[in-house]
Amino acid sequence: MKLSELFAKLEEGKSSARSTALTLQELGITEEKIKLINAWAREYARGGEVASYIPELKNVNPDLSAIAIGDMLGGEIVVGNGADYRASIQSVIKPFLYLYALQKGMPPEEIAGVEPNALPFNEDRILQPGLHLKRPDHPLNNAGAISAAGAIKQFGDFLEFMRLLARNPQLDVLEAVFDSEMKTNETNRAIAYRLVASGRFKERAEGEQALEFYTKACALGTTVRDIMRAGLVVASGGLQSSEDRIVHSDHTVRVMAAMNSYGMYEQSAFFSLIASGSRANTVKSGVGGIILNIDPKRGAFVTFGPSLNTAGNSVYGIYAMIPLNHLLSAPGALCLSVKETERLLNLL
Repeated sequence: MKLSELFAKLEEGKSSARSTALTLQELGITEEKIKLINAWAREYARGGEVASYIPELKNVNPDLSAIAIGDMLGGEIVVGNGADYRASIQSVIKPFLYLYALQKGMPPEEIAGVEPNALPFNEDRILQPGLHLKRPDHPLNNAGAISAAGAIKQFGDFLEFMRLLARNPQLDVLEAVFDSEMKTNETNRAIAYRLVASGRFKERAEGEQALEFYTKACALGTTVRDIMRAGLVVASGGLQSSEDRIVHSDHTVRVMAAMNSYGMYEQSAFFSLIASGSRANTVKSGVGGIILNIDPKRGAFVTFGPSLNTAGNSVYGIYAMIPLNHLLSAPGALCLSVKETERLLNLL
């Protein structure tokens, strides 16, 4: 029996009623609650520093913060003094680079593996020639994202893809951030050249173009609303406005699975435990201070706070995503007790 035949038999007798998406109101999510979370996270998010290794990011006001949350039916709430700030998207672009490459027909096995490790985002076993690897370990570390950027032949095409997802035709690159990164990206340049040496890219020019386009993609200027709307396309399985298919559902499943396993770099499992408990924490953070969280078929939220911990995760976002996950999670989701959550937060 083929798998398709087995699945068809398993579907027999099941209700054909379409699962009903819930509004923010039906989920009990109000602007007052989001403002309360913003104030609480700002109070507890002490310490951290802006990403000084990218010179241009040192100029970001560390006092900014924002939250955007949306449901599958068009409801949105945006709060915070950084709500309209165009932040550098940085590594939060990685799920969308992966999605773009898949949508362009690049075989996922060619882009990267799927197994995470405890290495920082800018390290990869591809940098160890003795291992004779042909591809990066994971699509959401720098090597995997540079590999995915190899699918971009004209950057304008990728930019239009992101504008479509974000529903913002004005979305554009922060040129000062791009120039700053291109002058200081020695490690990523080494990764790109290793991808040439490993055979992932056929020639040096291909690797250099992938590096340039990856860096330019990281320098997109986005608001929390932009990223939340793009995240909702992934959360819906590739649909926009519940009707228009933007990308294939299989690709969104791959993207969310990658976010589950390595969305917050080497701290992914720890924060999944705190924020989501027994559920997957479908998340991606970036050193621009943005964190994107997706709850499949329910909604998405984005936080922005530029001060980072030592792993490159927003300190404000770490605190905010815990109660936000609690709000968006399905009824009966098993999470750590408040007492245990507080104990783990005190270890930070």
